[in-house]
Amino acid sequence: MEPWVDDAAEMLEKITRDPLADAVRGAVRVVSASERVGRARYQACELEVVTTTDGIPETRINTEVVTTAKYWPRVGSVLPALISRSDPTRIEVNWDALARQ
Repeated sequence: MEPWVDDAAEMLEKITRDPLADAVRGAVRVVSASERVGRARYQACELEVVTTTDGIPETRINTEVVTTAKYWPRVGSVLPALISRSDPTRIEVNWDALARQ
């Protein structure tokens, strides 16, 4: 990848007012997760997570992910995430990491 691509992407995010334009790499730790209900293949899991990254205070956030029983989040799981510096309640979790746990 060309060295200017990251800078160009960051400028576009700022111009379009992307809420994660100032995001940094960090992680979220699952502190609570809802139980599965019934036998439906895909279900929404309601979660409470705590963000962790350098320079940003830990923040508790309620969120959800739609997933299968095989990849249901477990309390204590740590997943990579992008966390906004200006508003740490704005996150983008790498849910695909559930498959690697």
